Amino acid sequence: MDVRHITLFDLIGPVCSTAAAGRQINQMVQTLLNEGCSVKLDFHGVRLVTPSFYEAVVQDLYSVFQEDDLNPRFSLMNLPISFPRHPDITPP
Repeated sequence: MDVRHITLFDLIGPVCSTAAAGRQINQMVQTLLNEGCSVKLDFHGVRLVTPSFYEAVVQDLYSVFQEDDLNPRFSLMNLPISFPRHPDITPP
């Protein structure tokens, strides 16, 4: 299986804050997953992630893909210390 790395720092920069940017990343992830790839979302170099960005990236994935299909094919790497620790938002 082809594994694709999406490095958020290269695409967005050190601050991932808007829902619009999160939706862009979500579309990239969905496209790759639909092509049969596994996706590693890499936060290396990112200093700040807001809940709205994270929700836009991740939340919709679980409504589009079955959890047992998504969990082995989608992962988060190098989460910053500022990662939102909200009880309803947990990394897969």
